[in-house]
Amino acid sequence: MKIFKKIVLIVILLRNEIIAFCGKVAKQFHCSKNTCFSSTDSRRPKQLYNIKPYKTQAFCCGLIATLILANSVLANVPEISESHDSSENENLAYILIAGESGRVLSELNADEKRSPASLTKIMLLLLVSGEINSGRLSVTDEVIASSHASSIGGSVIWLEAGESMSVSELIKAVVISSANDAAVALAEHISGSEEAFVQLMNQKASALRMTSTNFANATGLDNPLHFTTARDIALMSRALMREENYTHFAEYALTRLCSVRAGTPKEAQLLNTNKLIGEYEGIEGLKTGTTDAAGYCLVAVATREELRLVSVVLGAKDEEDRLTKSQELLDYGFSEYEIFTPASGEDLSEVRLPVEKGIIREIAVSEQPFKSIVIPKGRAGDVSYELYLPEEITAPIEANQPVGIVSAILDGEILQESYIIAEIEVARLTFGRVLVTMIRSFFGA
Repeated sequence: MKIFKKIVLIVILLRNEIIAFCGKVAKQFHCSKNTCFSSTDSRRPKQLYNIKPYKTQAFCCGLIATLILANSVLANVPEISESHDSSENENLAYILIAGESGRVLSELNADEKRSPASLTKIMLLLLVSGEINSGRLSVTDEVIASSHASSIGGSVIWLEAGESMSVSELIKAVVISSANDAAVALAEHISGSEEAFVQLMNQKASALRMTSTNFANATGLDNPLHFTTARDIALMSRALMREENYTHFAEYALTRLCSVRAGTPKEAQLLNTNKLIGEYEGIEGLKTGTTDAAGYCLVAVATREELRLVSVVLGAKDEEDRLTKSQELLDYGFSEYEIFTPASGEDLSEVRLPVEKGIIREIAVSEQPFKSIVIPKGRAGDVSYELYLPEEITAPIEANQPVGIVSAILDGEILQESYIIAEIEVARLTFGRVLVTMIRSFFGA
């Protein structure tokens, strides 16, 4: 069948040439069953391409019939994508972003609502971090596991009802091995119940503008009301990376194997299923997840030469698939993009901006530095700059008040804008100030 489809495709590609050829033959020769004469020569011509004269008509008709059949077959041949095969388009959802700015570098089905599996626990860690920062929670606090926490299935550390474990150990179990019982124990300790904690999760999602997300539990276990998107997970991951406690979580995220209750009969091994750890240059973590509905999922964070990338892969068919796709996305980002800090090169040291209705007539201005951004590799020299300053500005003016803008532009797109600011404060000129100035001038004060 594959060979037939290849032949059909070749015929389709050459259909214009075939039709032209048949037209030329039909025009040049009047064919009958036994003869084939030129329309301009009464003599019998030589056989065409060694085809017997009586077969010429059949040859042309056969080619035309093949074209008709090929077009019919082609209508049922799946469209071939240059970048992804059909199975990937149907099953995978992913996004690659610049970690610092959030700029999207690559995406596929990034807004499709999916089951996130244990990537859900990124939100749990975000809320735990907030509690620690507020002082309401300490990593040394002891958490008592409830009967509900001990009954949770999936990946667990076999917490028993009434068992005590530190916040730090529970966090370690959540980050490394996605322990569901540890996640519920933390949720209940913070909010009193898993349901109340889920409300906090959804409130935080709303605050982060995760517009296509709804959490129904703290673990990521499959639930029709528990869903999110690759784009929303990227937002959530960036939020966690900005937390003060991220380095503490990242230390666990880079741990392949350790344990809780070490040295006791109840010691439980923690295995990190992120196989990029120790294998991919610059990897920082972050979280894996797997359920029947979600498939194999991975949020991968890596940094090279100050460029930090975040990839989110959802719905991979197996562990190798999510690993390969994550690595492909990160490789693409590092090979095609680089960190760039714009600099307009404008010398504003001699610029004076006229001031209307101020106690002084003009002020000096300066340009605030740009922040580093991500651009395609090798394009730094193509970045242009546009400077805007008004002809004058009206007092009062505060020191460091924005009075103009410098835009960094690439291919017509504004990459970033930086303010031009006033260097000093300027009070508004009033009648009282004029009167005081005149009196002081008159008396030489």
